[in-house]
Amino acid sequence: MILYYPPPHITNKLKKMKKTALSIAFMGIFISACNDSNSTSPQITTPQISTITAHIKTSDIAPVSTTMVSFSAPGITASNASKITDITANFGDVSIDQTTGDMTFKPYASSATNVLSAEIIAAQHDYKFEISYKVDNNIYQLDGSVLPLYNDKANQPAVRFSKISLDGTLLSPEDQARPANTSDWSCVTDNSSELMWQAPQANGTYAFNETYYWGDRTINNRDYSEASCILDGDCNTDNLVAEADKQQLCGRSGWRLATRTEWQTLLDKKLFDEDSKQSPVNNFYFPYLDSNYDEAYWTDSFTIYANGHDNKPTAGDWQGSNALVGDAHVMWMSEDFDFANMPPRSTNEPHFAMLVNGTVIPDIKDNDVPELSTQLTPQNIAEGVDENLNWQSRFVKHGNSGQALADQDTANWTCTSDLAYRSVLANTQILWQRINKDAPLKDYAQAVEYAKQVNQTALCGQTNWRLPTENELKSLLVNTPISYGPGMVFPSQRASYITSVLDDTNVDYDSYYWTSIADAYKPETKQIAVAFQDSFSESSGIANTELHHVRLISTTRLQP
Repeated sequence: MILYYPPPHITNKLKKMKKTALSIAFMGIFISACNDSNSTSPQITTPQISTITAHIKTSDIAPVSTTMVSFSAPGITASNASKITDITANFGDVSIDQTTGDMTFKPYASSATNVLSAEIIAAQHDYKFEISYKVDNNIYQLDGSVLPLYNDKANQPAVRFSKISLDGTLLSPEDQARPANTSDWSCVTDNSSELMWQAPQANGTYAFNETYYWGDRTINNRDYSEASCILDGDCNTDNLVAEADKQQLCGRSGWRLATRTEWQTLLDKKLFDEDSKQSPVNNFYFPYLDSNYDEAYWTDSFTIYANGHDNKPTAGDWQGSNALVGDAHVMWMSEDFDFANMPPRSTNEPHFAMLVNGTVIPDIKDNDVPELSTQLTPQNIAEGVDENLNWQSRFVKHGNSGQALADQDTANWTCTSDLAYRSVLANTQILWQRINKDAPLKDYAQAVEYAKQVNQTALCGQTNWRLPTENELKSLLVNTPISYGPGMVFPSQRASYITSVLDDTNVDYDSYYWTSIADAYKPETKQIAVAFQDSFSESSGIANTELHHVRLISTTRLQP
């Protein structure tokens, strides 16, 4: 037998291979032992975070005040309210009521990092809140809408505005909370003032960029500044009103220009921002007014000057006043919309218009004139002369807002001014109500109440309508002596202008009209009334319970 012994370098290599094999075997035993140990010990795992989304219905949101609401939020109870973490919102301020577990949301909480007012920020988010919070290992993400609130007549918080469709239907609660790109409305009711406003649209008859002259005006002396609209007739506010009534816009007639006071119920200085060109009107409900920042909207306030126009226009006002057309007030879409900063504008300037509907909220005026004490002597008209042929030398027809109409031959007017007594009544306008010839007769108490009702409508822009005095009412009669032969001429007063401007007068034997003057002999039971007859018209003491006609008067101080 031959024995073989490897060389030394081979022997060393073999030794190393054995050691490596032993190491590998040992490691295998160690790992196996560890696995056996884990099979009998608890596993260590990382918790899983879940995200839960939810929509809060409008009906589930309870108003607490005009600046705060509350609602039940998923995952939150009174027992875990103190453990809620990571609460965030896209606007406003959120907190948890530790007693009830309800979530409270204040949409108008100010932001230290945003220079805009809290009201603007909320409106820019379309009043849609997005709230996130953490409960244990769950992250909740909520959304919902909190629309502007006000205190109603019962002093309870309620939604202030309501969107109305073209046919007058109230939009559903869901659509009330949607912006213009996902919902459609033509009018907005301000539940606080109970006024319905026509909402300017992107296009069409009521487009936001349509402009109009004021009232019935059509004259334009500035070729570079003309009104532009798609009305069939002239671009003036009278035609716009007529079109809205014809269409029964939002299911209504009786549309009109708003008073300055009514505009101020809608405007909010907290909504105004000059840099973003945000007007002081709520952009969520009136989205197209943004484009008209610092532009002017017509009001119904016609300014009555002695000469028909402002002799002292505002310094630097390049458009100024115009003797041909008169002046009316506008409302600027800017921060400062106080009356003192609303100078009248020439009515042939083109401006924007937004109509309103509802009971008039009149402007407060300080130019009322009480009952006229100056003796108003009736006009002398010779026998056989027809005064109706020359009625325009004495009377002027006025429109709904009190403006002298451009077309004095029109068959439609609202009231009439009497110029006969300008020489004895400086700067005083006498305005007579145009009446319905077939209106029901009234006793004295009903006549007084009727005057109050007329003032609520701000007829011809006035809220000082009243029963005339005997002196005032008899000024509408004329002196026409009646001749029965040589030397037999008798003075006689009669109803006048009954085929022209006063064609609404009921002329008949004992056709009486009430005055504000009590009978001297029986002041508690009788009132003076004036008979409008074709001859020998006179006044008499009439029992307050009798039924007679009513024509109201307004006396106003003209602006110097």
